[in-house]
Amino acid sequence: MMISMKMNQKVIFTWLFLFGSVSLLFLSCTTSSGSTYSRSVNADEEAARRNRAAQEKNSGTSGNSTSGGSGTSTGNSSWNASDPYNSGWETSNTVIIVREVPPHGTLKLLGFPYGSPVIIDGDPRIGNTFDLSPGTHHIEVRVFGFEVWEDTVQINKDSTVVLRVELVPADFRIIDVEMQSSSLNPDNLGYFGAARLTVYVTAPGSVSLQVLDQKNRLVRPLGPYEITKGAQDVFWDGTDSQGRMVPKGRYTLVVQGLNGAAQPMGEEFRHYVYVKSGLTLRTWLGGSGFSEPFFVPDAQVLHDSSWSLSTAFVSHLASPAEPVGSTLVSLSSLRLALSEYAEAGMLVTYVGRPLVSDISTDWIGFTATAKLKLTEAQSPFSAAVGIRGSFRSFTSDSSSEESTPYIPPAWDGLANYDGLSISVPLEYGDGPLRLFAAPELQVSTFYPYWTDDRWSTPDLFIWSTLRLGAELRISNPVRLALSAAMKSDPLNKGSLTLQLPLSLGAELSVYTKSPINFTAYALAEAGGPYSYAIYGGIGIGGRF
Repeated sequence: MMISMKMNQKVIFTWLFLFGSVSLLFLSCTTSSGSTYSRSVNADEEAARRNRAAQEKNSGTSGNSTSGGSGTSTGNSSWNASDPYNSGWETSNTVIIVREVPPHGTLKLLGFPYGSPVIIDGDPRIGNTFDLSPGTHHIEVRVFGFEVWEDTVQINKDSTVVLRVELVPADFRIIDVEMQSSSLNPDNLGYFGAARLTVYVTAPGSVSLQVLDQKNRLVRPLGPYEITKGAQDVFWDGTDSQGRMVPKGRYTLVVQGLNGAAQPMGEEFRHYVYVKSGLTLRTWLGGSGFSEPFFVPDAQVLHDSSWSLSTAFVSHLASPAEPVGSTLVSLSSLRLALSEYAEAGMLVTYVGRPLVSDISTDWIGFTATAKLKLTEAQSPFSAAVGIRGSFRSFTSDSSSEESTPYIPPAWDGLANYDGLSISVPLEYGDGPLRLFAAPELQVSTFYPYWTDDRWSTPDLFIWSTLRLGAELRISNPVRLALSAAMKSDPLNKGSLTLQLPLSLGAELSVYTKSPINFTAYALAEAGGPYSYAIYGGIGIGGRF
């Protein structure tokens, strides 16, 4: 009985296999007949002629094809071996795709520096050899210090035209002047507090810049500016001839070329610029922008569609117990404008302890921030609200209430440990002096002094921090900020009292005539007469 059942299953599987094979063979034959050559829509005339001939030949022979397996005649076609396209092919369902190559000729230019702009029919190109469609083309070659070379060339199919560019030295003249910023706030520094114009010239030379008030009276002559490249920027920082800030209002900037005797020549180019107060732009290091890993809070937000990237390196300089360089810190931050009133940021902190044997004392931290501006830009008083969440890679030793592998010093945002915080930065500035305050409330499982036996640790702690300070504009490119801060005892553990250390900080920032600025940092932490730590470092930042 078992043998019979196995035999029946074998017979059934055999019939199913034969049936499937015949079905596939029949389907292949019926679908291939009459469609053994599929021509490309974009084939050229010669390929199309051969395609049609192949299709006609296929249609005439489709009934004479035989299947190699069973000897049964099918509708499948067979290619003639004499066909030059298909010699030796035994299948009829091959698809040949013919891609059309647009007709073109070649233009080759000689006699000019490689990399100079080449304008072909108004389209900028780089190089000296170009494939062009047949027809007439207008060619321009622009090399700084020479007159624009131009010509019209006729390009024919499958041919190469060689042209030699004859460069003629150009006389100095201004081609155009573009206003890059139509308003300026003199309270800003460097790149952010100046009107910027881009001057386009034909050759090296010099230009002058004059500032006129609304009555066309000369406010300040500037220059001569030596122009050494085809496009170069010139600036006005909003001051008069005595270095004083000009009153708010509209001014005219006049740019004109100078000859060898420093006398005006050629066309004048005039642009209006508006001097006004408003949002003070800065490039702080911190990812939060409201209390920072260092000292200076910022109640402003980035301009819409702008962003800021900064990095800094800080080293331990002095303390009673530890040598110089015992703690090394790097900080990198990114801030992104979300709208006219909001921004987000990310700060990455790495702390290395090269003179400490326990590797667990090295740690890395991540801080995500968001800030919402609460006041208008025209007001000298500014306020914002910021939220910050932090994660640090160091952990406490849960087996002991009085120990932890490593607690970082309080300089890090005054012990900005794992947790959440909310801050309300406030500032007032009307002129070279800016006053600021940053009250902050923080919730964390960490407490700065795990060994003082005051509270069990780890636990939930809620404390407040207040930072006060001032920022002074020393000169056009330089700002100096000083600040001090202290932290309270945990608000959920007792009364509102202050605790050491006292944090003192200084920042000296230099703003250049570019989006980049440089900052020097100094920090002192005082925990008592014989308990202190001093840190210092440098940073670079830019906003774009």
